[in-house]
Amino acid sequence: MRNIITISVVLLLLLPSCNQQPSYRIGVSQCLDDAWRQKMNEEMERELLLHPDMTLYKRIAYGNNELQCAQIDSFVSERVDLLIVSPNEAEEVKPAVTRAYKAGIPVIVADRRVTGEDWTAFIGGDNYRVGELMGEWINGVRNQRDEAGGHVKGERGKKSALQVVEVAGLTGSTPARLRHEGMKDKLQALCGTDMPEVHTVLGEWQKEDAYEAVCAYLSEHADVDVIVAQNDLMAIGASEAVRDSKGYGAGSIRIMGVDGILPGLQAIVDGVIECTATYLSRGDMVIETAAKILSGAPYVRDTVLQTTMVDATAARALLMQHSERLHDLQTLHTLQVRSDNLWKQMRADKAVLITIIVLVCLLLFAAVGVLVYLFTRLSTEIRQDILPHLEEVEQTLETIQLSQRDVAFAERLKQIVDEYVDSPDLNVEFLGTKLQLSRTQIFRRVKTVTGKGPLEYIRERRLIRADELLRTTDMTIQQVATQLCFSSPGYFTKCYKAHFEHLPSERE
Repeated sequence: MRNIITISVVLLLLLPSCNQQPSYRIGVSQCLDDAWRQKMNEEMERELLLHPDMTLYKRIAYGNNELQCAQIDSFVSERVDLLIVSPNEAEEVKPAVTRAYKAGIPVIVADRRVTGEDWTAFIGGDNYRVGELMGEWINGVRNQRDEAGGHVKGERGKKSALQVVEVAGLTGSTPARLRHEGMKDKLQALCGTDMPEVHTVLGEWQKEDAYEAVCAYLSEHADVDVIVAQNDLMAIGASEAVRDSKGYGAGSIRIMGVDGILPGLQAIVDGVIECTATYLSRGDMVIETAAKILSGAPYVRDTVLQTTMVDATAARALLMQHSERLHDLQTLHTLQVRSDNLWKQMRADKAVLITIIVLVCLLLFAAVGVLVYLFTRLSTEIRQDILPHLEEVEQTLETIQLSQRDVAFAERLKQIVDEYVDSPDLNVEFLGTKLQLSRTQIFRRVKTVTGKGPLEYIRERRLIRADELLRTTDMTIQQVATQLCFSSPGYFTKCYKAHFEHLPSERE
């Protein structure tokens, strides 16, 4: 009798686990959380709807090589079934990718290459070709200028060389290096000795960094004709820098970006930048290749995506296609939810049927069956009612802790800025040293707690201090501007008016 009871209990406890499918754990290591990576993630999630046996676990390195290597090593220790890596910088991230590959974990390198052959598959664009398209576009601008008369200099009317500024990403990243080389080689092939003058500034893939770099360059050069940025966000930042720079203005310099992400496409349609070179991010192809690798099906090891130019007409069409894809994704998600609910109901019905059969076969042990049934119901109520509430409480506590950390960070940030407000060394790097954070982390944390970039926040605190000095001391506007590290009284007056909506001389 005891054996029969034991078998009955085991059968009832196993009912909820019937028909479970095998699951693959896929680790995703993204170098950044920019619009390009977000687009790739959306495509992977959409394709994942067709592979319910696969689950993604995404981690973001925020441009930090050491953090990305640590995240990859963590995935290896967790023994994920497959790893997808979009490396921040090729050489720095390569050792971690090699360790994962030699540990027997298939590795798909997406978008950016790593050196060597210790990877299972690569899916990404031809960044050298992207650079060639940049060079072709610059040459086209040069020809248009020459046909229209161009800039002239000297007594004999000799045309001046086209002045080009290249806004580059991280110097150690594969895309930055290949795009630069492709552009220079194509310009050399097309122009020969009549090469445009190309000057490179570093934007480090970030809009804010590109804005600062281009502003600094334009403040010292008054003859820039063209700006080519190695991604769309830097192109938008460069456009804003042109708009805000003295002697230029919005639309005075022709600007090209790279990537074809949504902000870039919208910027083209709005006339902020002129065009972009793009290749598809193909997160769907990454998941499709992962499924083939895991199932042992044939797959293409090295996939190079086609690159093309996108002008205003093509940008409008791509934006419309994106809206349609979002609608299709929502529809597909709704169908999946309905399908999941149907399968749950079918499994529940099957469980009830098996339960009835077991109870009929065990009429002599009705009392035991009732106890088992009550135990099952109690377990279900705990899982469905009590545990979710406990998880909500834990999430609430985590949110409170995060808010407290943000408040502490904001207070520490204000304390440091106010203490060094009149120091010419007060900049992003200085804040990073004081707060022990990387440049990227500074931008992200300051933006989170203040709603402003670090440089904007420093300027705001200096303006508040300037207003206090003008109200409480006999210092002149020039003295206050000099003490608080503004480049000139005129620039200080412009910033003061923009913040307080009146001139320093008009203060109460």
